[in-house]
Amino acid sequence: MEMFADWVRGWLLTVRTLLRPGSAWQALDDELRFHVEMETDRLMREGRSPEQARREALIRFGGVDRFAEKTREARGTGIGEDLMQDLKYGLRMIVKNPVFSAVAIITLALGIGANTAIYTVVEAVLLEPLPFENPNELVLLWTRNDAENQDKYMVSPMDFDDWRTMNSTFQSMAAFWPTTGTVTEVDGNPTRVRMVYTTEDFFRVMGAAPYAGRTFGTDDGPGSTQVVILSHGFWQRRFGGDPAIVGQALTIDGSPFEVIGILRPEHTFPSDADLWINMTWSMQIQSRLARWMSAIGRLSDEHGLDAARADVVAIAARLARENPNTNRGWTVTMEKLHDEMVGDTRSALLILLGATGLILLIACANVANLLLSRSEVRAKEIAVRVAFGAGRGRLIRQLITESLVLAGAGALLGLAAAQIGVRMLLRLAPVTLPRGDTIALDGTVLGVVAGVSLLSGVLFGLAPIVRLVRSDLHSTMRDGSRSTRTAGKHRVQDIFVVVQFAMALMLVVGAGLLVRSFQNLRSVDAGFVASEVLTFELDVSTAIAATHGEVIDFYEQFEERVAELPGVTAVGDASTLPLAEALDYSLPFTFVDREVPAEVELRAFRRPVSPGFLTAMRTPIVAGRDFNSMDRVGAPGVLLVNEAFVDRFFPNGDPIGVKFGNLSTQYGPLGGIHRVGAITESEIVGVVKNVKYDGLRADPVPALYFSGLQTSIKRRTVAVRSVSTSATLLPAIRRELSAMNPSMTLTNIQTMDDVMSNAQSRDRFSALLLTMFGIVALLLASVGVYGVLAYAVEQRTNEVGIRMALGADRSDVRGMVLADGVRLVLIGLGVGIVGAAALSGLLASQLFGVNPREPFIYVEVATILLVVGLVASFVPAWKATRVSPVVAMRCE
Repeated sequence: MEMFADWVRGWLLTVRTLLRPGSAWQALDDELRFHVEMETDRLMREGRSPEQARREALIRFGGVDRFAEKTREARGTGIGEDLMQDLKYGLRMIVKNPVFSAVAIITLALGIGANTAIYTVVEAVLLEPLPFENPNELVLLWTRNDAENQDKYMVSPMDFDDWRTMNSTFQSMAAFWPTTGTVTEVDGNPTRVRMVYTTEDFFRVMGAAPYAGRTFGTDDGPGSTQVVILSHGFWQRRFGGDPAIVGQALTIDGSPFEVIGILRPEHTFPSDADLWINMTWSMQIQSRLARWMSAIGRLSDEHGLDAARADVVAIAARLARENPNTNRGWTVTMEKLHDEMVGDTRSALLILLGATGLILLIACANVANLLLSRSEVRAKEIAVRVAFGAGRGRLIRQLITESLVLAGAGALLGLAAAQIGVRMLLRLAPVTLPRGDTIALDGTVLGVVAGVSLLSGVLFGLAPIVRLVRSDLHSTMRDGSRSTRTAGKHRVQDIFVVVQFAMALMLVVGAGLLVRSFQNLRSVDAGFVASEVLTFELDVSTAIAATHGEVIDFYEQFEERVAELPGVTAVGDASTLPLAEALDYSLPFTFVDREVPAEVELRAFRRPVSPGFLTAMRTPIVAGRDFNSMDRVGAPGVLLVNEAFVDRFFPNGDPIGVKFGNLSTQYGPLGGIHRVGAITESEIVGVVKNVKYDGLRADPVPALYFSGLQTSIKRRTVAVRSVSTSATLLPAIRRELSAMNPSMTLTNIQTMDDVMSNAQSRDRFSALLLTMFGIVALLLASVGVYGVLAYAVEQRTNEVGIRMALGADRSDVRGMVLADGVRLVLIGLGVGIVGAAALSGLLASQLFGVNPREPFIYVEVATILLVVGLVASFVPAWKATRVSPVVAMRCE
């Protein structure tokens, strides 16, 4: 107990020393002096004179000051005071050397700031768990057909129902169908919303809780009344956060829905949903061919993803055997929800994080070089301190503290830069960046910054410490200011320059590959001309057009009115917009009087377009003709096919005039994708150029184009080509729509230039950021070689003076210094080329149409860095020739 009390007293004294060192030392000094006085009194009582007693007491204690110092060391209470002295000294050194300090701090701020900004994105997108109960158990499921190149396709209600009831590895499973609708407000103004139809157990599977009211339950399944749940964001925007909305009716697409709940703000899946509606129809509807839903499941506690995949794949194989006409070739694929949401963003972000790590290492090498250069300037100062009794341990602690002070200052400036960087990243980020609204500097990021700063300070602070430990300080005192450059003495600085150029080359090569890839992507022929095209969505509800004929008539009349507006040159509509990541339907078909091999599955995507759409998009007809106003209900069925369709099914023949069987299909619970009345046969009348629908990187797939005048699609995207600006055109279009039906509104308004830009956004994001990092790395590396050579010239002033006094030509001196710089740069480039080639495979998934080991890019980048190295080396070389031999030798 007594030992514990002593430990507590010692700990309290240490804390007191850190907080109030002056008073702590005064108390200790007073205590020691008290003991000396007591010993003096005892000796005087033994008969000694006051002077003799005092002298013997001091001898026994070894001197008050010396004994106090030993007591401090024994108690550990001197650490706090030494730390404060080291910190103050480090701050004084920053102020005393403003140029050196500014260069070091800015260099570190670039490295730490870039790492902080990228890590902030990585932490929010990749590392932060999803806001659901046990999110790692959530799995998305799709169908897959390798023969048709369908990797993640939708599932039919009937197949989903079998998955749900027959599996043994999921706790539960739910289906959902994202779509759009129109909410009619009290004043009659329509609001376009993103809504999701779900099975009744959707929120139980997700583990999402309501903010107010309730979520769907077992009573909200097939045969029940449709109700709606609002997202927290839509509730705030539309109803101002009024809790009284729960229990009230909301008019959606002309029908009333009771609001039963509001979700918590963090519970949003799909992420852009405004409201959720329960599916009230049975899963035993339509055909197994009608694949239009998505599925999500929660794994059971005892089963992992691999076991669940094997389980459901076996079910799909059984369904294929039992239903060969609809399920032959179709299996199941699945992925964790978090991994699917992150998608290919993971690779891009990890590459960028690795790039910023290289930036930080280059920055540390740069600062280490600066410190090494300054350590030689301070060598005499350190030798003098050793001569006065300072131990190497004390000096090492001082140097580490100075490095940490620099790192701390760099971190503070880096945090300010990171705040700006995060905002810039969010503006540059691809439209597909998941969970972008959660990206912000938080406690976790600040903790990582603190750790990175501490590690950086130790890394670049080690170099001068190693030199201190290995140096002969007595020789330093003896040599005075004599300056010579030896190979061993500056080998570490040379290595740092080599490393900087090697890492800079790796970064710039990566940037060059991504820039070339982005250029290739921009040159891809998407099959249309994006300029001067405005697009928007319309949705004709049952309240507006009750029959299929009324739907077709509405779009035809609306587009005729828009075509008459000033500046409009073409207008048309389509069910799916190219590159818009919209739902695209791949369905089987049959030929009339045409035999095909049994192993060839007749299947193609169906894309209804109205006459005028291909003209508005400037998508050329390569054979036959386009649709016209005569291709309507009541006329013979007509089709266009794309070039990929011809390549697949007519590799050596002419498709014009080939006829198909009945293509009428009811698709989805809320409308038909193709209703053409009594049309039982359709004829190919033209071949259209391939158009990119699934991204610029994806290969075209076989597609059938239906005439929009023979198809009753309620929700369509209208494309308007015009020489007028969007600001001028949109008000006029809105007036025409309001004149036809004031309850309708334009939604998802964007130009095709915007669509193209969004399709390129991920590649543009990676290429731009890595290019910026490469430029920073190039600048830091050039500063590094300049600093080493400039310091070398300064150290070799005497040598240069003697050479010039003995008749050396100025060009010889310049060549000597340049040779040193070029040697370091060339070694760095050689190492960098090997490193870049070894790491190039990491970039392969991000590249398009470019070899990750493209020789021309390597040569081009190496040439640029060599020129930069030469420029950085020239200034010190030029300064070397300005040395006056007389002045140089006089300095010695």
